[in-house]
Amino acid sequence: MGGGKKSQRKQRAGGGGGGESKQSKGGQSPSAEDGGSTLWPMIKHLLVVVLAVGLYYAPSLASSGEAAVDGLGNVAVDGGGTVESKAAAEGKAAAVDDAEVAAVDPTVPLDEQLVITITNESPYRVDVYFDDGSYGVHISILEQGGSTSINSYIGHKFFVTRHGVKEGLFAHGGTEDERRLRFDVGRRDQKFVVPDHARPSDNPCLDRFGICKQQADAGMCERSPGWMIVHCCESCDPYLNSSELIDPAKRCSKEQLKTPDPVWRPGDLNKLFESWAQDAYFRNELGFQVVSSPDPATHGATWEGAEEGSPWVVVFDNFLTDEEVADLVKGGELEGYERSTDQGAANAYGEQEKVVSRTRTSSNAWCMHKCERLPGVRSASKKIEAVTGIPQVNYESFQLLKYDGGQFYRSHHDSSSVDDSPAGHRILTFFLYLSDVEEGGETYFSKLGIAVKPKKGRALVWPSVLDEDPTYWDKRMYHEAKDVIKGEKKAANHWIHLNDYRTPNEWGCTGSFS
Repeated sequence: MGGGKKSQRKQRAGGGGGGESKQSKGGQSPSAEDGGSTLWPMIKHLLVVVLAVGLYYAPSLASSGEAAVDGLGNVAVDGGGTVESKAAAEGKAAAVDDAEVAAVDPTVPLDEQLVITITNESPYRVDVYFDDGSYGVHISILEQGGSTSINSYIGHKFFVTRHGVKEGLFAHGGTEDERRLRFDVGRRDQKFVVPDHARPSDNPCLDRFGICKQQADAGMCERSPGWMIVHCCESCDPYLNSSELIDPAKRCSKEQLKTPDPVWRPGDLNKLFESWAQDAYFRNELGFQVVSSPDPATHGATWEGAEEGSPWVVVFDNFLTDEEVADLVKGGELEGYERSTDQGAANAYGEQEKVVSRTRTSSNAWCMHKCERLPGVRSASKKIEAVTGIPQVNYESFQLLKYDGGQFYRSHHDSSSVDDSPAGHRILTFFLYLSDVEEGGETYFSKLGIAVKPKKGRALVWPSVLDEDPTYWDKRMYHEAKDVIKGEKKAANHWIHLNDYRTPNEWGCTGSFS
């Protein structure tokens, strides 16, 4: 229940701030281990010189000019001159011309671990990335006025984005002089600054990564259009007209997406749940029970407070096999659990920021790639499709959840009052318990007073919309995950939408660009 997706990298920069360091010797020559070679000092010196020249004259990683930052904290703009940060201005009497600051100090051994500092003076929370030559490795989040120390090596590069989205920041962003911020490590004790004039570019169609053209030429624009349009707009323009489709109003129109008819019309919600209640196989084999319904006497509702007109809440006590449970649990381990987040405000391109939730303390993962290929995961999704009659193109990927002792998710709704997005409302939540819980962890419908206890293999199902109007939410369906008092709670859920969800998601029309 609740809210809101990495590849392994060959090279890592070290995280600072007192935690366990992630170290890399990205600048170290493979021959450095040969300590007996008398030629090594000369070779090493030549390598340093070559690296220095390469860094100094390196082309931009993306389409717009970049701003390097020197060891005094100046943002050095291509073409000469420096843009001095507040911190640098306070720390010295006069600006130093960037031509006087060497790109790489040739006296620093390539295998020497360095410590750099990055300070954020911009008006944004920012994400710091190590530039691995691909899409970057996330290193740190910097609050306004915050700083971080990072273990690094000669030749490492870093870039920054607005937090929660990979929207790059530029020195003097939005002006003719804007330059993409990039931090090149070339000396000891470098102190980099994200300046107070850092802003996103006003140019909507940029390549955010150096790998964009390579990926576009390899066919990725067609295979992952939404992600590539937003992140590699310039390189995808010849293939997708992305300079036009970067506008979500055009990219996400129902005409562009060829959105099919909704799966439910008025009355279809009740028809589905009533068919379950009348099916002997569901009762005898899957342990189907009605907890609440609009006609509790007829349907044998188990909730004592159920009255005429109550919403549907049902359980299938034996929905999952042990093999399906095991593969869903394995899928979470393969994807890696992270602290659960909510979706924040959307930017001009339709990207929604991920924000750490204050009302949920669980960890979650999204079942993609390796997880979705597990036999038990595929079997569980097919079973849900067979029971509901709703095709899997309307499903979000399985959300995999883990609650440790004391963790919770406070009262929330899985949809909103009106949803005119291409995918439409989340009409059904199909919630699967993957473990028993010794104490606590119930799913509690706060406006109804219904509590459902976790039980391994059990499915809990409820609608989020009204039978008479599936385009409008049912405000009675607020629910929460009660605190786990003893034990661990594992669960998974498919959110099922009124319209095709897969196509809008592929085209970057659901807010998620992971």
